[in-house]
Amino acid sequence: MNQSTVKSPLPVAGLVYALAAVAIWTGFILVSKAGALAALALPDMMIVRFGTAFILFFPFIWQHRKTILQWRMFVLGSIGGLAYALSVFNGFQHAPATHAALLLPGLMPIMIAVFAYFLAGERHTVASWVGILVSSLGILALLTETMLSDASYWLGDISFVIACVFWGIFTVLLRRWKFAPWQATLGIIAVTTLLFAPVYILFLPHHLTDASWEMIGLQAFYQGVMATTVQMVFYGRAVHILGATKMGGLMALVPVFASVLAVPLFGEHWTLGLIIALILILTGTIIGNIPFAKWRQGLNCRTAMKN
Repeated sequence: MNQSTVKSPLPVAGLVYALAAVAIWTGFILVSKAGALAALALPDMMIVRFGTAFILFFPFIWQHRKTILQWRMFVLGSIGGLAYALSVFNGFQHAPATHAALLLPGLMPIMIAVFAYFLAGERHTVASWVGILVSSLGILALLTETMLSDASYWLGDISFVIACVFWGIFTVLLRRWKFAPWQATLGIIAVTTLLFAPVYILFLPHHLTDASWEMIGLQAFYQGVMATTVQMVFYGRAVHILGATKMGGLMALVPVFASVLAVPLFGEHWTLGLIIALILILTGTIIGNIPFAKWRQGLNCRTAMKN
């Protein structure tokens, strides 16, 4: 039997990085919603996230300044840092954490797959496209319920959709331009902080004093270290090993953890749209990531050996 026949479609190292990123991303959704409920406005969340990371990692940013100070890194930082964070934090201000738990990781693999097809020339299997279609139906169900309900969640949901568009473009460009994950992370921190901090200091209202020091400390640690830095390194490594599409598909595991935890933590409620969306997104993820070709190849090989 050819060795390539039995080789796992998901290398162990890539899977470990991906699952670590999934766990941190789940915590990011919960911690961000907690910050929004604690009276931290969008600008405050931004400055805590990137300001903390910039201060902590400035020596490394300075060390890699030649790599960071180039137009491609500026594009990555503007899209995957500033634009994404503004959109996603605006979503947390206006929508429940359960919506974020479904829309962010559920829509990301769709956007990544689409942009990977058009920008990076990645070709997807029929199963991948079917999985994308099924997941899209789940997202459409949730958005339809939001539009038809009396709850004013639509602005938050649309913000999450826009955030996924930015993240899809960022992920594909990250793989295409082949920046090292650590350097890309430092670039995002540096670009976002240098663009946003002057605007925040000079023109935007500050509400940090309205939150407790415990909450600010939690946000600074998780947003500035775990979500901005550790998670980005893990995510970048997984993208390089597994590819943008596979990583995007695995991120759809986040809804299971985040939505289940958000209900008791924040007193949110399950709705029919949420349940349908969760089922369809998970089904689409499974369909899109099952290695049908590998299974058929292995089955044919075993059949030939028996004969």
